[in-house]
Amino acid sequence: MIGYKDIRFAINKQLSKTGVEINSRDVSEGFVRPSFFVQLDNNIRSSTENQVHRSMMVHIYYFPSDRYEYAIEVLEMQEALEELFDQKLPVKDRLLNINEVTTFLNDGVLNCTFDLEFYYAIEHSKQIPAAELMEELHFEKVEE
Repeated sequence: MIGYKDIRFAINKQLSKTGVEINSRDVSEGFVRPSFFVQLDNNIRSSTENQVHRSMMVHIYYFPSDRYEYAIEVLEMQEALEELFDQKLPVKDRLLNINEVTTFLNDGVLNCTFDLEFYYAIEHSKQIPAAELMEELHFEKVEE
């Protein structure tokens, strides 16, 4: 089973390749620049008897070094993020599909978003108890 922590860990592992700090606390508490903040949003879970379907939107916020002069730095990071999250995200022993990465700038913060969608099998904990196999079957024909 792949959980939210596993996905977050995989995203952070990809982001760590940039050498930029990743914030794990709420950005309203203050943060250093440059840094990333990651959020999982619009989480949907549906299931059947044998499998679970999960989908979610990933938001990555990049806060550049300088709050007022950031144009080139943001362009470079935009390209880096598009390459890091191109097509597949390795999570545990799986590769989750990434269909489209969207980036845009909002109030000096680079926003990178993409959707993840995957299925996994439900592991049933109930085992059928072992029983003795039938060795011989005797039956008689009943006359009417």
